Amino acid sequence: MAVRLALSRVSRVQAPEYRSIVAIDMVGSGQWDDCAQLRARTVLDAMVRSAFRAAGISWRKLVVEDRGDGMIVLVPPSTSKVDLIDPLIPSLVARLRQHNAMVGAEHRIRVRVAVHAGEVLRSPSGWVGTDINLTCRLLNGVPLYRELMRSPQSDLVLVVSEVIRNGVVRHGYRRIDPAEYRCVHIVSKEVDTSAWIYVAGVDVGPAT
Repeated sequence: MAVRLALSRVSRVQAPEYRSIVAIDMVGSGQWDDCAQLRARTVLDAMVRSAFRAAGISWRKLVVEDRGDGMIVLVPPSTSKVDLIDPLIPSLVARLRQHNAMVGAEHRIRVRVAVHAGEVLRSPSGWVGTDINLTCRLLNGVPLYRELMRSPQSDLVLVVSEVIRNGVVRHGYRRIDPAEYRCVHIVSKEVDTSAWIYVAGVDVGPAT
C-alpha cells in the first residue's frame, strides 16, 4: 500500500523535461569475444565523445545511459537539433572510417544511430518516457539492419523520427540534404510509425 501511494505521488508531482534523444548501438558486436567487445566499446565511447566535442556540444552537459553495446544520450534543449545531424553525424562517420581503416574487416565498428526529441522523466534508476522508447524502437527497426546489409561499405546508418525530419531535415540546414533521406515504415513492439533513414556514404535514392 505504501509503495502504491509513493508511486502515485511521484506521478502527480513530477513534470517531464524536454530533451533531444540520441541512441547509438554497434552492429554485430555480440559475435565478438568479450575482450573484443570491451575494446570496441572503449573505442566507440571515445569516438562519440570526440564527435560531440567536434560538434561544439559539451559532454558534461549531456546525460549518458549505458546500453551494453551502445548508449542513449539525452541532450539539453539549449542545443540545436541541427547540431545533432550536422556536424555530429559527419564527425562520427569520419572517426568510424579512420578506425575501421586500421583494423581487420572482422573488427570493423558499424553503428546504428537514432535521433528523436520529446519529453522524458527522471526516475531513481535512470530516465524513462514514451519518447525514449520510441527512439529505441527506431534504432532497432528492421529497415536499419536491411540498409546496412545492402551497403557493406557503410559504417553508419541514421534514422530520424518525423519530429526531426519535419523540424530539421526537410529544411536542408547546413550540409543536410533532404534527398539523401528515405522514408521507411518501422514496426517494433508498440510502435508502428514512419521514419527517415540516411546511410552514410551511400545514395539511398529519392525520398518518398
